[in-house]
Amino acid sequence: MQLLYILTAFPLTALAALNGRCTGSEATGEWGSKGICVRTSTCTGAGGAYKTGACPSDPADVKCCLVGRGPSISTNPCGAASWCDWTFNTCSGTRLTGKWCNCMLCVYSSPSIGYCPGGSNYKCCRI
Repeated sequence: MQLLYILTAFPLTALAALNGRCTGSEATGEWGSKGICVRTSTCTGAGGAYKTGACPSDPADVKCCLVGRGPSISTNPCGAASWCDWTFNTCSGTRLTGKWCNCMLCVYSSPSIGYCPGGSNYKCCRI
């Protein structure tokens, strides 16, 4: 019985972690399957588009980001037809690894080196 009181005192909320999957009520379609929760400046720097309401309980500047899909389909983060995606999803082309970098902030890199924001489980898929 005491456990019930403790659990009701701390309600459980859906929390999408920084660099984690988009899990909120707005994480529908590609936003939920391919989106990543990152800072809006990181998303914009990667050429992505972001959506509110898909990264619940995160700071206001953390939104669900799509790079190379949906509204940012014209962005090809690693050349040719490409997009950023979770590594557990199937890539019918080639997975490219590399550290994403906003090249306006990087002294020694070119725009083609960047690839995708996020961790090692969020990579570029190029057809």
